[in-house]
Amino acid sequence: MNLFNRSILPLFAVFAFFGVFWAGCADIPNDPEAAQPVESISIMVKQKDAPFSTILKVHPYDSATITATVAPEKYQDDISFEWIYTNDNKDSLLVRAKQYSFLPSKLATNIPNKLIAADKEGNKQTYEFTIVINTPPVLSDSTIPASGDTLYGSPESAFLFEWYSIDVDIDNGDSLFHILEIDDKAYDVGTLLQVKQSGFNAGEHKFRVIVRDLYGDSDTLAYKNFHVIDTLGAK
Repeated sequence: MNLFNRSILPLFAVFAFFGVFWAGCADIPNDPEAAQPVESISIMVKQKDAPFSTILKVHPYDSATITATVAPEKYQDDISFEWIYTNDNKDSLLVRAKQYSFLPSKLATNIPNKLIAADKEGNKQTYEFTIVINTPPVLSDSTIPASGDTLYGSPESAFLFEWYSIDVDIDNGDSLFHILEIDDKAYDVGTLLQVKQSGFNAGEHKFRVIVRDLYGDSDTLAYKNFHVIDTLGAK
């Protein structure tokens, strides 16, 4: 059963094989003896109890599992897989199996970046991919104002809001983006770590900060409360 053609296909998060299709009109029935094609092969990864995802991103400190899924599912057992680490055009076979587990914090040579899929007739297709190893950003609990602070001013007073975020991936080209929420109103402040904001009436207020990196990993501070006393109105 020839499941693959020999054309070169573009790389996507879902890597597709296209087999032999019968020409003609859609209303002409297929030959019952004709081999049906494998429509797609998906490369997916997961960590812990999360579901498998075609977003090939993992955190460095938990074991990850990569898998290949065939559609239609009935062809799953007809396809064999080789997970390979390749560097400088040199291939190292990691395992022959549908799935492969690895620890991202270990040597890069243990992390696959190539899949070779083959049918029972020996037809093969090769796909190269990259698994992104990303550490989520972290927000410090230290902020200005701190939770419980009292601020003195008027609605025209510009109060300082300051926070601190860290990400060990920054040196590898990652970037952090922040959202400041004040009294349930969100302000996209980008890469800033401090802003000044006015317009606060006397009374209780709250704020929090959310940080996200380029890969969508995030951290969120718990709400912090602060009290504003209107010194102008008190005169």
